[in-house]
Amino acid sequence: MPALRKPVAESIVLNSDITTTDAFKSITTVLIGRIAAQRAAVQQGDPVGVHQMRIALRRTRVAITIFIALVHGPETERLKRELKWLTGRLGPARDLHLMDLKLQEAGSVGSTAFRKRVAADRASAFTNARRAVTEKRFDKLLADLQRWVDVTDHAQTAQDVPEQARTFAKRTLKRRAKHLIGRLDRLEDLDDEQRHRVRIAAKKLYYASGFFDSLFAGRKSGKRLAKFSKRLKKLLDALGLLNDAAVQRQLATSVANQSQPTTPEAAKADDDVTAAGDAARDNQIQAALKAARKLADTPLFGG
Repeated sequence: MPALRKPVAESIVLNSDITTTDAFKSITTVLIGRIAAQRAAVQQGDPVGVHQMRIALRRTRVAITIFIALVHGPETERLKRELKWLTGRLGPARDLHLMDLKLQEAGSVGSTAFRKRVAADRASAFTNARRAVTEKRFDKLLADLQRWVDVTDHAQTAQDVPEQARTFAKRTLKRRAKHLIGRLDRLEDLDDEQRHRVRIAAKKLYYASGFFDSLFAGRKSGKRLAKFSKRLKKLLDALGLLNDAAVQRQLATSVANQSQPTTPEAAKADDDVTAAGDAARDNQIQAALKAARKLADTPLFGG
């Protein structure tokens, strides 16, 4: 297995008086650079590189969603589809890598045949990820994204978009925070898919706060945003563990079902992995509920 690389830690810094359009350009340009920066790592089969590229791709898609009033149109929709394509090509490598690690850590969980199947599927998924970033489609996507960002000068004429990015950011973050907190009241009653949708909303808000936090640095509102973001991250960590467990259950079933007919050993391996994931589920839900309550008690920008 290749040595793990440290993640790219470049932060997004915006001038306090920047316009909304220029903020969009600055944010997306940094994100495009992050995608490109992980290409070599993905080609080398580096799991951290795959993970970091997926994060950059997700953040780019979130940025488009947040600024959609500025950039809506056919080209935007096409680029969103291309970003989703690339994210999908990387996803199985990440998920199977995590399953492989869990099996190694668990020791006796899963049969030998099951472990070999997971390892083979992991290798195939990393091959597909490597191929994706060596295709001309990848190069075209990066070039088209940067070209699309560079020609958005006219976008500030969009209706109902404040000229100043700080005004736009404050309104956007407060709206998304209110929407998320309204969905946390019955978190324990949600199924895996419903919790996953809440997690996506929380992740979008967390990414958005990261885009804009420099606009509020040194202000009282900046301290409130930092506190809110810290508690939001704790909620995301708890929801992320629950989501990982759900994904691992689905993967275990999928891998076990590749045996035709399903053997008793494959079925037992599936049950073992599922049981291992379910064992910590109650604790993870309680952690998510605690984080959700603390977040709800932390008004963004003071209310």
